[in-house]
Amino acid sequence: MQDYILNILVIFESILLLVISLILFSKTRDLTKLKKYEEAFIEEQAKKHSEQNEFFPMVIHELRSPLSVISGAADLLIKTTDELSAEQIHTLLHQIKSSSSGLLKVVGDILDISKMEGGKFQISETYGDIRDVLREECGYFEPLAKVKNVALSCPVSGKIPSFSFDSDRVKQVLNNLIANSIKFCPEKGKVVVNARKDARSVIVEVADDGVGIPDKDKPMIFHKFFQASNQAGVGEKGTGLGLAICKGIIEAHGGKIWMEDNKPSGVKFIFSLPIK
Repeated sequence: MQDYILNILVIFESILLLVISLILFSKTRDLTKLKKYEEAFIEEQAKKHSEQNEFFPMVIHELRSPLSVISGAADLLIKTTDELSAEQIHTLLHQIKSSSSGLLKVVGDILDISKMEGGKFQISETYGDIRDVLREECGYFEPLAKVKNVALSCPVSGKIPSFSFDSDRVKQVLNNLIANSIKFCPEKGKVVVNARKDARSVIVEVADDGVGIPDKDKPMIFHKFFQASNQAGVGEKGTGLGLAICKGIIEAHGGKIWMEDNKPSGVKFIFSLPIK
């Protein structure tokens, strides 16, 4: 009888130890998860802090440059108006206008990305013909392309129905993509803007035969603040918000945007707009 009771106590003790072990294991696992969550949170905050530390100097630089031009040109106009020719005055006023436009673009980009992150970004769709928008944008960039000796064409082919989209925001996307393509094209390079219809969407392509995008940069190309490493030596760097804003605009339409290599050289940016 005594041995029987002893065996029961041993079994009970074993079960108790097993339960305690399971509880401790569960708690340890919870603590491990908690530690992983904490490490991930700290890493994310450090990344955001790093992005902000890189972003604000860029923004300050982007704002300072046009402000310096505006201030200098205005100062000359105020102090030496009587000594300047009509042509000189016209040149200074043109510099002020051009720099003001650049300033407004930087401010607009910052406001757009803030609205997108805050879930307050909206589009205003109207019924229209995307082909008219493409031709208008190509016409707008034609002088810049000629200055860089780049062939810009817009051979829109096939029948594309009119549909609802935000023409101003789509122009904003095209402005960014076409400007980038011209910027990174070599002399006597080509930029082709085209559109076609698939089953449920209109597909727009902006292709160039420029320097392309390095493989290591491709996964990050639509992230805010990111700038491809091939920008070294190609003019001034921007804020790194352009493609992130393009992505937000296209996704607000219910579409998608992506990039592909343009054989044999260059890059092709493609976005889809659903036909509504």
